Amino acid sequence: MRRWLALREKRGLTFGELSQRTGVPSGTLGHWAWKLRQEARGTKGQASGGGFVELVARTSGPGAAPEAAGAPIEIMLERGRRVVVSGEVDEVALERVLRVLARC
Repeated sequence: MRRWLALREKRGLTFGELSQRTGVPSGTLGHWAWKLRQEARGTKGQASGGGFVELVARTSGPGAAPEAAGAPIEIMLERGRRVVVSGEVDEVALERVLRVLARC
């Protein structure tokens, strides 16, 4: 991601132009640019001060990944916010909602 964003800076590309070249959604590129700026300033932009968290789907036991299509998905965000959606949510719409929430 750093290399792509450095290329953007070097060539004066917009996020849309870089998105077309890399296949990475422009919102994702914008988020990473913001995140890396925060990191450079020494802030994480997160209430917990945490970094990245690996998500692992459980295959059995409490919290196991549901087998039925359309089962709810819960996404926990910073500052205690959460998003709950059906498992069959439109990926583009969900990405748009998460981008908006990241700016809040």
